[in-house]
Amino acid sequence: MLNVQAIEYKSPEFTLDIVVTGVGVDIRLNDISVDFDTDGGHSTMTYDVNQMVIAGVNEIKVITFPFFENTPPYHQTKNYHSEAEVIVSLYVNEKSNSDAKEILSQIHLKPQTPSDKVVNLSMKIKELADIELDNTHQSLLYPDFPISQQMTVTRKSLSVQNNYPRWAWQDGQIIKSNQKNYDSLLAAYREIYEAYRSKNRNKLFQLQNEAAEEFALAYALTGGIAEGHAFIETAEMLDNPDAELYEFFTDGLNLEVFADGKMARIVDIANYHPVLFTHKTLDIIYTLKFSFYKNKQDEWVMIR
Repeated sequence: MLNVQAIEYKSPEFTLDIVVTGVGVDIRLNDISVDFDTDGGHSTMTYDVNQMVIAGVNEIKVITFPFFENTPPYHQTKNYHSEAEVIVSLYVNEKSNSDAKEILSQIHLKPQTPSDKVVNLSMKIKELADIELDNTHQSLLYPDFPISQQMTVTRKSLSVQNNYPRWAWQDGQIIKSNQKNYDSLLAAYREIYEAYRSKNRNKLFQLQNEAAEEFALAYALTGGIAEGHAFIETAEMLDNPDAELYEFFTDGLNLEVFADGKMARIVDIANYHPVLFTHKTLDIIYTLKFSFYKNKQDEWVMIR
């Protein structure tokens, strides 16, 4: 196996390839959720993760759990499916040359196997430690999904170059999950809602300026912040004739803190934020996703 380091790439593109069979998962890169599924069958996905990668060593975390029933009260099944399997691989390639991907890290596990064998499947990569297994730590605590059985594994990656951008959220405050932070972050969501309600395009761009700037850096966009806004489709819902702003709601919402305490969002059990659009005639929900960090001035800043 090549001992590739992302430092060799001038404009690196990072992707996370995920194969999931017969198991519930929460797959995280640097404690930022990439894929969450409580009742999946078989799926193969590739995610662009440049905006989640940090300079230095990155960590992949795979949390697996037996399925939940599809109807309330969402009881968890007792055992893993006999064919339960997860493969998560972090790759890097030079921009626009995806045919020459090199692997930085991989987790491959079959959670139904004995714990002393579950770590033996992952690809051996020079200078990269084996995965770490923790089948007792309760990382997922959702009120409507009482998880009684789960398995958590983590693995580091080979280094990413030191000149890779340092994200603003990395220098933000550690966010505590409390009522004060919930109330103040909900007020930030309401500000977004009011900007959509009043069709204040300039305000929406202002609120997402920092996010647009960082996406432009992450994906080496030559057009800077303007192309960053185009990339994240800032205010696109204002241009959708079939989209209708749904009323701001607060029922069933929870404050979720992630990225090792550096980012937060407010969502309900279906991962809906309190700012939603619906289709005017069809039964379709347009989900807008927002993530925030808290800067040194104690302000919430939309960053993802």
